[in-house]
Parts: sequence; C-alpha cells; structure tokens
Amino acid sequence: MSEGKLKGRRLWWLSIGIWLIITVLLSALAPGSKEHVIANKDSGLPSDAPSIVAAYELENYFPNDGGIPLFAVFHKDGGLTDEEMVSYAQAIESMKEDSAFDEVDVIPLSQLKPEQRVAFLSENQKTFFIPLSLPKNLEGKDLNKLVQSIKETVDGQVDEAVELSWTGPAGIASDAIELFSQADIVLLLSTVGLILVLLLVIYRSPLLTLIPLAGAGIVYAVVDRVIGFASKMGWFGVDSQALSIMTILLFAVVTDYSLLIFSRYREELKTHEDASAAMKETMRHVKEPIFFSGSTIVLGVATLFFAVYEPYRNFAPVFAIAAAAMLIAGLTLLPALFAVIGRKAFWPVIPKYGEATVEKKTIWGKVAAVVTKKPLQFMIPILLLLALGAWNMTNMKESYDLIASFPEDLSSRVGYERLGQDFSEGSLAPGTLLFVSDNELGMEQLQTVIERIEEDPAIAQVTTQGNPLNEAGNAAKFSVTFEGNPYDAKAFDAVLKLREDSDKLLKEADLSNTAMYISGETAVNADLRDINDRDTWIVMILMTVLITVMLGFQTRSMIAPIYMMGSILLSFAATVGLAYFLFEVFLDLDGLSYRMPLYSFVFLVALGVDYSIMLIARIREEMKAMPFDDAVRKGLERTGGVISSAGLILAATFLVLATMPIYELKLFGFIMALGILIDTFIVRPMLIPAVLVLLGKKWSFWPKRM
Repeated sequence: MSEGKLKGRRLWWLSIGIWLIITVLLSALAPGSKEHVIANKDSGLPSDAPSIVAAYELENYFPNDGGIPLFAVFHKDGGLTDEEMVSYAQAIESMKEDSAFDEVDVIPLSQLKPEQRVAFLSENQKTFFIPLSLPKNLEGKDLNKLVQSIKETVDGQVDEAVELSWTGPAGIASDAIELFSQADIVLLLSTVGLILVLLLVIYRSPLLTLIPLAGAGIVYAVVDRVIGFASKMGWFGVDSQALSIMTILLFAVVTDYSLLIFSRYREELKTHEDASAAMKETMRHVKEPIFFSGSTIVLGVATLFFAVYEPYRNFAPVFAIAAAAMLIAGLTLLPALFAVIGRKAFWPVIPKYGEATVEKKTIWGKVAAVVTKKPLQFMIPILLLLALGAWNMTNMKESYDLIASFPEDLSSRVGYERLGQDFSEGSLAPGTLLFVSDNELGMEQLQTVIERIEEDPAIAQVTTQGNPLNEAGNAAKFSVTFEGNPYDAKAFDAVLKLREDSDKLLKEADLSNTAMYISGETAVNADLRDINDRDTWIVMILMTVLITVMLGFQTRSMIAPIYMMGSILLSFAATVGLAYFLFEVFLDLDGLSYRMPLYSFVFLVALGVDYSIMLIARIREEMKAMPFDDAVRKGLERTGGVISSAGLILAATFLVLATMPIYELKLFGFIMALGILIDTFIVRPMLIPAVLVLLGKKWSFWPKRM
C-alpha cells in the first residue's frame, strides 16, 4: 500500500477513533438527557403575563392556596350512597397517617354533614369527587412519584364495582410523564428497526444498512449526553416531547447524509481503484450540500430562541445541538465509516473496479426527461393543487385542550370526562377572581361587581366558599366557572373581556384603588394564545429570512433562493391544509394543537431545504460541462434516487411517532410524513426543475457566479 493510501486510511480511522473516545467519555461522565426532564415554570409563560402575575398575587394574599390540584373521581353506574362516599373519603384521609403524605392537603369530607358532602356528588348521584392539593414546588419525576404513591395507597381500598380515576392538573401532569417514560424505548427501537428494514429493501446490502445506523447510534449517544450534561448544569430545560422528536430527526437525517455520501461514493468508485481516494473525491463534491444543509437546520431551529413561550425556547438548544452534531458527523464520521470498509464489502451494490457496467435508465431519468421537455404542463397543475391545499389552512382551528390528546382509557382523561359529563365542563378548570385594594373591601361593593360579571353569557357563575376576604380584609377571592369548555376560545375571550372591563366595573362599584386579577387554566391559555400567535409569526419570518440568505450563499444567486424558498413555503402550507382536511373527514377533529403549525413549519422547512440544496448543488456542478437544460435533467437524474430514498425513509421514520401514546404526536408524525412525501416526490423532482427550465439559465441563477 502506497504512503498516500496509508495516510488516507489513517485519517479515516483517526476520525472514527475521536468519535468513539468522545462517546465513551461522555457516557461515563455525563447523565442521559431523560434524567433531567423538568416541568416548565409558570406554565411556560413569561413572568409578566397577566395570568402569572395574578397567580403570584393570589399566592401573596392567600399563601395556602397555591398547591397543585389533584381530584379523586369515583363513578358507579348504579349510584353512590352516602356511606360509600364516607368510606372513600376516609380511605384518602387515612393517608395523612403516613409521613410521606404530610404535605398533601385533603378536605375532610368524611367529617362534613351529608348536606355539605352532597356538593361533591353529581345530580345523578353517579359521580363523586374528592379534591386534594399537592405541594406547589413539585415538578417532573417528583410529582409523578407522589401521585403514583397516592394511587397505590388508595386504589386497593375501593370496591371493584366502582371506577376510580385521578385527574386535575397533578393527575394530568403525572400521566404525561408516565406516558413518555414508557414510550421512549419503543420509539427508539421502532425508529432503528424501520430504518434497518427500509435500507435493506432499497439497497439489499446488509453492510450498507448497518453503517448509517452505526453512525446515527454514535451521534445519538454523544448528543444525548451533551444535552444531559447541559440540562444538569441548568443551562436550559429539557422537554420530553423535544427529546422524542429529536430522536426521530437525528436518525433520519444521519441516514439522509449517509445515502447522499454513498450515492456519490458509488459514482467515484467507478473511476478510483482506491476506496480512500474515492471517498476523498466524494467529499469534495458533497461537503458543500452537507454543510449548507446542516447549517440551515441549525439556523432554522435556532430561531426558536426568539420565542417567548418556554417550551418553544427549550426546543432550540436541543435541536441546535443535535443538528450541529449531525453536520459534523456528516463531514467526518460517516465518510470515515464508508471509507474504512472499502469497496469489496458493498459488492454487488458497488461493482468491482474495472468491471464493465451498463447504465440503466432509471425512473428518475425518465421523469427528468419528461419534466425538462414539458415544464409548463407540470408546473401549472402542481401549483394549483398546492394552492388549493394551502387555502384550506385558512379554515384551521387551534386547540388548547391537552388532555384531548391523551389515550381514552387513561386515568386523568377518564376522570376529566366524568366530571365534565356529570357536573359541568366549566367546573373542570374554574378560574380565580382576585380583588386587591389599598383599603378594606366591602362585600356589598364586591357583590355589585360579581353580579355584573355574571351577566356575561360566557360565565356560568361566580362563587365562594365561606368568607372570601383575607385576614387583613384588603383582598378577596372568588371562583369563576365558565359556560362550556374552559379550554375553548369563548372562555379565553371571556377572560380578556374581564381584564378589559375591570377598571370600568370597579369604578361603577365605587372600588377605588382596587385591582382585579384572574388566574387559572383558562387565563393561562388566554395568554398562551396571544403569545403563541406572536411566537409563530416571529419564528416563521426569521426562519424564512435566514434560510433565504443561506440559500443565497449556497447558490451564489439572488434569484434561486426566492423560488426555492417559495416552493418550500407553498409545500408547507399545502401540507398542513391537506392534513387538516383529512383529519376533519376521517378523524372528526375539530382543531389542531396550537403547537402544530409552528413545529411543522420549523421541521418541514428545514428538511425541505435539505433536498433543494442537494438538487441545486448537483445542477450547478453539471452546468460546468453541459447546456443548462441538460444540466437540470442530469442533476435530477443523479439526485432523484437518493432524494426519493432519503425522503421515503424520513417520512416513514416520522410515522414511527404513531407508536407514541400522545395523540398530538401521532398527528404531528402524519403531517411531517405527508409534507416530506409531497416535497420529495412532487416539489423537488417536478416543480423545481420545471421552474428552472422555464426561467432559463440567466434567471435561474442570476447573477452567474460559477
């Protein structure tokens, strides 16, 4: 072996060695990312949001009311007797004998008179609930551990004929943590298994199948520990949903880069006897698309740092770290793995050096010939279909009801729906009205304000238990129950109207120097709706501008980024519009989660840019040796196979989210898969080449800087 060949192989082995050393060191010294998943502070809202200010004011004037509610919901089709209610209340109250539950507050319902206890029983006498309050400082795994302990202690003391479920904010949060902890390993194994099967089917080479997975496994191990270390140090929070989606994205994108490298590697091995030299030439051609692809993903997800909503901001560092690691691996680890394996291991996928091969006309070669010959016949129908799907996005409604995405048999959802059916939907999440004054408050004046508030048809009633005033008499709190679903837009609008009218209402009741606040789930979601709208527009605009600029650097053109970005935005809008239509028709879905449009935009745009970069880079390369139209045809023919294979794997990988128990993630996985398929099989291979041919060389890449 010549000295040059030996040096080349040493460099590839050095690259692999460095990655393995980093992996081993991080695995030994840093915790996994899932070990430090935490709940978002203040529901993810900024501290100056009106609902959060109200919550702090409530805690200030009524310090004992700041716990996390948990509801034990008992249901019996034949009806519940008072004796049964007393026994169940005693079962829960007996927990206090155990010091582990010292900080759990329980209303002693067993000691109340029957006429008082009946307030917790539905009119049909089938559903009875007991409210508990958990320490307000509990988060994540600690909250889940306490809720699970309460369940284990009480569940065994209830008759099998009675359905016992646990709901409320604490129950919902605990179930969410439990769902993700059970599903993470399933998600990872399903992702790896699916990629393994698809690579075997597409390339029929076991070794070629294992290299992308080995590379992805190493990158995942590094990213997981880096995120774990950073979250342990408190540099940023980690969200379970972010980690789940990051796993999917990492394995899929690393596989994409592997296919891009291998596709060009196979070409170069036809003219290079030495595998190391062939890989060196391969990277000379693919390093630019990989660099710009990875950079656009990093920049795209980094725009989430500008979001106000904390879960969005927490996505940013997780995905930025993952994208940066994928980029570095695409330029170092992946080519090294292919190079050290050599040529023989890939036969017959890669022929032996000097072996005569016959170039077969691929399906993408045929598509490229037709599209470049009749571009207008492809462009107009595709644009019309995409525009039709995009138009339906204007009909989309947003949903803020998290529990609607839980499995139907989950305890917190069962209890939630029982309370909604047998009591009232509004009672599921009542708000708290707080009045704070510089002077002592008079009940007559407060009652005047309450009566005016109850005139709003969106508010069912305003009530209080006992004396609403605090000891100083300068603050009062009331419970406000909304008419209908407290997570509905009508309830949010009622909160905003209350805030707008507060000064007027207080003035009419002669309550000078008094402020009115409203806290609770509905108030939080009303603020979240406004903040989500702001974040969505900010991130979308920033991401569009940044990626357009990056495309300008990559294409060295002022025109190409405009039509490339335009096609990506149209593809995104069409995807969401079409998906929403399908969800309405087949799933009878009223609205998409408020997070879906932003998450779909960030990932569909970032991944859509990947394929545009691969196509345009190859077209620019072919333009050096042939006329423009032929370069477009050749570029599509050469990249069509790798883009379609990568897109198919990426789409199928996102469909793995269907294994997740959270309905919201299932829908997100479907939207991503649909968008990737539209981009891979319609926009990239048909629309973009048609536009290029119609514009011609001058307008496609003006100014020319080749």
